[in-house]
Amino acid sequence: VLDEPDPDDCELRSVNGDSLYVEYQVFIDEKFEGKNKLEFKLGEAPVVGWNEHLANMCVDEERELTIPPSTHRHRNIGMSQNISRDSVLQFHIRLLDINGTFRKRAYASWKARD
Repeated sequence: VLDEPDPDDCELRSVNGDSLYVEYQVFIDEKFEGKNKLEFKLGEAPVVGWNEHLANMCVDEERELTIPPSTHRHRNIGMSQNISRDSVLQFHIRLLDINGTFRKRAYASWKARD
């Protein structure tokens, strides 16, 4: 865990089946390859290890996941090149929203100003 919010500030934690909106950075063999945002359902994550690693996470929490050679079966998410079977993948992942809760709340607040 790179950055974990105070437990008292965590009003919602991710569980299997939630729609997660994340921002992530990709490193291949410790070389920065890109940054992107993605929304997916926990339990159907596009990268091996994300389902387990992103469970029980709070909004604004950051986690790091390292995927060693021979275990990654990703689809080049956030990368512009094919990845060698010998490469180590590393993801820095920040949870931005769960089930659109915080984006909906921000939108409602914005609309209320009109």
